[in-house]
Amino acid sequence: MMNKIFRYILFCITAALTLSGAAQTVTPVQTGDGLRVSVTPDTRMTGRSNHHEVLMCVQVVRNTDTEETEINSLTVNLQGTEAGDLRILQIITTGSSPNPKFIGPQSVYQENTTYDPVPEPRSTSLQTVLVRDLEPSLSEDIHIPLRYRLTTDTSYLWITADITDTAKEGNRVSLTLKSIQTGNRIYPINIHSEREILLCRRVMYQPGDFDSKFFRIPAIITAKDGTLITACDRRKYNNNDLPEDIDIILNYSSDGGHLWRGPYFLALGRGVGKGFGDCALAHTRDEGGLIAVYPGGAGFWQSTPEEPQRIYCRRSTDNGRTWSPATDITRFLYGPDCQDTVRRKWRGAFCASGNGLLTSTGRIMFVSAVREGEAWSANDYVLYSDDNGETWHCSQRACVGGDEAKVVELRDGRILMSIRHQGERWFNISEDGGVSWHDTVFAGEYLNAPACNGDIIRYDLEDGTDILLHSIPLGDKRKNVSVMISFDDGKSWPLGKVIVPYNAAYSSLCILPDGSIGMYVEEDPNDGDSYEMVFYNFSLAWLEGHSNP
Repeated sequence: MMNKIFRYILFCITAALTLSGAAQTVTPVQTGDGLRVSVTPDTRMTGRSNHHEVLMCVQVVRNTDTEETEINSLTVNLQGTEAGDLRILQIITTGSSPNPKFIGPQSVYQENTTYDPVPEPRSTSLQTVLVRDLEPSLSEDIHIPLRYRLTTDTSYLWITADITDTAKEGNRVSLTLKSIQTGNRIYPINIHSEREILLCRRVMYQPGDFDSKFFRIPAIITAKDGTLITACDRRKYNNNDLPEDIDIILNYSSDGGHLWRGPYFLALGRGVGKGFGDCALAHTRDEGGLIAVYPGGAGFWQSTPEEPQRIYCRRSTDNGRTWSPATDITRFLYGPDCQDTVRRKWRGAFCASGNGLLTSTGRIMFVSAVREGEAWSANDYVLYSDDNGETWHCSQRACVGGDEAKVVELRDGRILMSIRHQGERWFNISEDGGVSWHDTVFAGEYLNAPACNGDIIRYDLEDGTDILLHSIPLGDKRKNVSVMISFDDGKSWPLGKVIVPYNAAYSSLCILPDGSIGMYVEEDPNDGDSYEMVFYNFSLAWLEGHSNP
């Protein structure tokens, strides 16, 4: 018990430290009559091999009566940064545009077979500093000459960094902007930015990329050959759920998430009431086998027994490179063609996005949220297959008043279900492979969360034991997505880390071939719901708070 409490205290301390530096706020600087300067530090995590990672945005506004026409130099300090973690510092301007997308999403893609490249915003590199030419300790102030002419009333400068391929996980890129010098005076700034380095962090999609206003609903899985596969919703016109016109798109990575192929369509929406979304992924028994299950059509709350929201599946036997034609499996769960007379009257259903499950016995499982009647609520059932996805069966009810839920197989063969619920995460246990469930659910200790989808997976340790990992926002709002650890089969979750210390919602987890952890998450650092789709990769040692060489 004391060990559990100590771990939770450690988590609270590390979470407080993470959240204290999370806000990306605009800080106005008192600079006198000539220029008005506002600085926005970027405090999100970064990753190895990243280019043009923004450390700070500097907005410079000329007063109408000023004679200031040129910025001669910046003075910065990198104290707290290890020289081996950075390759270059670069000062970039986007002129009067506040758009920081210097290179666009194609920077992470090896190829793009679906769309023409997105035009890059106009930007100009003003100065590049090779970090190897600086003092090894980086403790001295660095004067960066610019000679940048202020041709507009408002100008945006971006201080960026390239992270080395060998940067140490857990180290931080620390930068203080000390001052801005013009031809007439020195403007003191003294604002600090800090970004922690992970094994990988890649922004996959941002609003507006690939002709889509929004993206949502992440899923990720590691194929049997080690390929990473992601799925998400391409919400082309608005951020609403089905029945809107939504596509499901896939990406693939064969190098641990640094470079990606795609996007490719898994399901192409063709208008309102003809869209698809909320993809869930699982392995099958085939060599290279994967299965994708997703809803389409009417929408969960608009669905009726006569015109139900459909449920589809597609299978792959080559680690996700190609997929079978879509198969409608709605009748196995509910709808007018269902053989079960009770389930035939159910009003709506869908399987929770993210991870499904292939058990040690070969059973494929997804959790379906079901509207059994007219009430504005859902109950949870397991949709499972014992013949590799050819036919499907419905379990007994696992939870009343549930929502999106996930399942994981414990080492002793029992199935643990984690259920979305406002205020605390609910759990239930099946002793017979997911067919029947305990009469009552229980709350996971230390796992207070909003009503939000998350992911749960088992991590097998080298000593023959295992732990559970759970990604979920912590608190009462959709922010602070964390990965928590359970050492007692889900009864308590005393240890973990906040990965996204700002607005973020759904997330999905996987284990990479090298034993590191992958997370695909929807996040918005601007505290809205215009989510970016972001891939993270970190070690278990880092997650547990240990130093990793």
